[in-house]
Amino acid sequence: MIKQQFKIQGMHCVGCAMTIDGAVEDLPGVKSASTNYKRQTSLIEYDETKVTEAEILQAIQDAGYSGKVAESN
Repeated sequence: MIKQQFKIQGMHCVGCAMTIDGAVEDLPGVKSASTNYKRQTSLIEYDETKVTEAEILQAIQDAGYSGKVAESN
């Protein structure tokens, strides 16, 4: 399991964050998603042997938002 931060664009409210959490958590291999609309980020814990970053980003896009892997400092 790894935890990866994603930058999300297009969120306007808590409902948007909940939509993203639900879409991502439906993917096999995703343990949890915690999206913060004020920070425009989502922290996702997942099994990298069962789901890829690309699949997570596709789920975010399918939910109506855009995202990318956040760069670590």
